[in-house]
Amino acid sequence: MSPLLSCTPDELQRFMVTRIPFNAFLGLKMVRIGHGELVADLPFDPRLVADAEAANLHEGPISTLLDTLCGTVMLTVMDEPRRSATLDLRVDFLRPAGAGLDVRCEAEVIGLSDHLATIRGIAHDGDPNRPVAIASATFALFPPSVSPPAGAAS
Repeated sequence: MSPLLSCTPDELQRFMVTRIPFNAFLGLKMVRIGHGELVADLPFDPRLVADAEAANLHEGPISTLLDTLCGTVMLTVMDEPRRSATLDLRVDFLRPAGAGLDVRCEAEVIGLSDHLATIRGIAHDGDPNRPVAIASATFALFPPSVSPPAGAAS
């Protein structure tokens, strides 16, 4: 069983903002951890809007949260955490987030092998059937005892 599954959302959040301080700036709020799934909220913050008049969250922070969850969710299905490197991350924006609304991001593991993890993510502002953005990602997985090459993402 993944050691991540023994964490509460608050414990995982502390880890995520300690390891990636930008997550603290964004206001990342972990909501749920499950086998093969992570859910987190990006609270509305007027410093993160795309258009001051429209008051909707900018796509950059939404992409960052999707990237963060997609890069972490695979750990929920691993007995031993492994380092990874992003091979591909695609985020398609379908519509702007609603004015003044938080954005919830959900990521799930679609496939996992010895060498690759395939992840799907969605961002919405209250209705998962009306996504703001969808993401698909593929990560290379390094053997537990091997560090990635210099300059590779981890």
